[in-house]
Amino acid sequence: MHFTTETRETRHPVRVQNMADIELHHPDRGIELDTAENVRDLGGYTTRDGGKTRWRVFVRSGDMDALSTTDQQTFVNYGISTVIDLRMQKEIDVSPNAFTDSDAVVFKIHDFWGTRFDAYRSANKQAPPPQKLADLYCAGLEKSGFVMAEIMATFAADERTGYAFHCRSGKDRTGLVAALLLSIAEVSRDTICKDYGLTAEYLKQGAINPIEANKPGAWQCGCEAETMALTLTFLDERFGGPIKYLQAQGVSDDNLDTIRAKFVTNPSND
Repeated sequence: MHFTTETRETRHPVRVQNMADIELHHPDRGIELDTAENVRDLGGYTTRDGGKTRWRVFVRSGDMDALSTTDQQTFVNYGISTVIDLRMQKEIDVSPNAFTDSDAVVFKIHDFWGTRFDAYRSANKQAPPPQKLADLYCAGLEKSGFVMAEIMATFAADERTGYAFHCRSGKDRTGLVAALLLSIAEVSRDTICKDYGLTAEYLKQGAINPIEANKPGAWQCGCEAETMALTLTFLDERFGGPIKYLQAQGVSDDNLDTIRAKFVTNPSND
């Protein structure tokens, strides 16, 4: 049986075919704000052992530089206690995060790209766009693995929960962090990839790296689930999986356990 539903953000009909798709389009998935886009909670996903990812623990978002006072308070009221900016320093210098000097949250900068990719060009000119974008992600995961380890250390640092993390569109750097968090929670690979692809529904048309389709670098505009599938397959082949990748970057088992305990409910509990 097929059902038709709407996402709160897009109001476009979405064809829902199974429980995983119902979870993806949960009415609490998107957080509606006037001054930020692509704001989504990672809660409500079923894990391998039958648990669920908790709501209001990890929220992924697009840029926060233009957040109104009202929308800042919405984040705080939602339970966000830590905001993590994944953007490059040169991006932050031009458009500082609205929470930079806030007394309401702990504010952290974890610059994922740094200057390591300023001259990056796709080496495989003939590859389809999802592969080119996955190649960038894979290079980023290798060259910026130490930053990913720092991000995970922030998530595991103390008893706090309620983390919001973002880049510009909330797609690339944010998508990689989200995929690894969902991997720690042992959410299905298919759901992880589809969660990445939800950006197409939550981000306004043209806002994803607005490069014309016939211009160099247009492959950066996409957010197809295939891109994340290729990226995670790379981690499987290169490291033995996302968890072993994180361990190889220096993320301790204690930190992985702490993140999972914060994020995942016991199957016997609500």
